[in-house]
Amino acid sequence: MNVEAIKSLKVLYVEDDIKLLDITSKTLSTIVAKLDSSFNGKDGLELFNSNEYDLIITDLEMPVMNGIDMIQNIRKINETIPIIVTTAYGEHTKEVMELNNMANVKYIMKPVDIMLLIKMVDECISKIING
Repeated sequence: MNVEAIKSLKVLYVEDDIKLLDITSKTLSTIVAKLDSSFNGKDGLELFNSNEYDLIITDLEMPVMNGIDMIQNIRKINETIPIIVTTAYGEHTKEVMELNNMANVKYIMKPVDIMLLIKMVDECISKIING
């Protein structure tokens, strides 16, 4: 695990489940340099547009703007930023299948295993470092 690289990350975390947002944010904030969070895709997109991030972690189903719409808007601005999507949708649903067709997007099923999420963060940062 590339601990030093993870410690330097600026992460945007978008999640509408307040309990999950709180628990995951507390953990992530102890291992990354900067963590901003939002409750929906519209606010997440606004944060993305006004800040610089190395990684985005987002829920798929949210009010106001869902994760796929937010990702599509982000991709118009930045085609390469890694994105990890958390979802309760099954692996063979239309929504998750759509994620499989997006570049630099990984997904993790809910309930989120925080250790698996950290491993995915490490994989994303390794991909950035190694090209």
